[in-house]
Amino acid sequence: MKRFLLVIMMITTIKAFGFFGFGIHAGVDNTSVDKFSAPFNFDIAGNAYEYEITRDKISNPFVFGGQVYLDVPLVPIGFEAGFEASWASYKWTAPANITSLGATPDIPLEFTGYDAGASGYSEEFTFGRFSTDFTAKWYVFGFPPVVKIFSFYVGGGAGFHFITPLVSENLIIAELEKTTNTAVPAELDIEELVKSNVSMGYHIVTGARIKFPVLPIAFNVDYKWTWTGENDYGDDTNNFGMIKGSASIYF
Repeated sequence: MKRFLLVIMMITTIKAFGFFGFGIHAGVDNTSVDKFSAPFNFDIAGNAYEYEITRDKISNPFVFGGQVYLDVPLVPIGFEAGFEASWASYKWTAPANITSLGATPDIPLEFTGYDAGASGYSEEFTFGRFSTDFTAKWYVFGFPPVVKIFSFYVGGGAGFHFITPLVSENLIIAELEKTTNTAVPAELDIEELVKSNVSMGYHIVTGARIKFPVLPIAFNVDYKWTWTGENDYGDDTNNFGMIKGSASIYF
């Protein structure tokens, strides 16, 4: 009888931790970028020019993703591989010409794929981030004893992040200063600039899990902070945190 109870307890414990699981998650990215509206000066081929853009504020993009879990039975260690995307639309307006501050004429500016109206550009653009990463987790403690329906964990890991640059003062200056011929329209291809912006990042995470031994379902709430290398334009979007909730099925 004692052996039977011991086997049942071991099975229950293993089921409490689970072996393998997968699920989906959703949450909020805490990225926040203030509204920008100001003229700025720069040089093109040794000549001084001025330009101005107005960009709406970006605040707390929505996050959606999925994950796969692998927990080690009887040991408070787990692993997670996941992906997620966050995005937010913002409006920006800008004139169709770069204003000369000297004797040279103004320069027409063409954003590839966008048409300037009579009053200049007025467009919707999407800030987006797509991430895929790997996390090692340590279940610090759980209760009640043995089955540990409620578990709390910390962890960390690394991943790759595709983060779109913002239409910003720094982006426009950096790209227009590469122009050498002021006699033809200047061109900026935002889509091409976005394609090359992939960086590696690191993260830490803390959270809680609810998992009932008799049900193959678990619910998590956690907070993850990620930092990556700064992009070429110094955007304040490459260090970010997110809070998310997830639902998973375990086997």
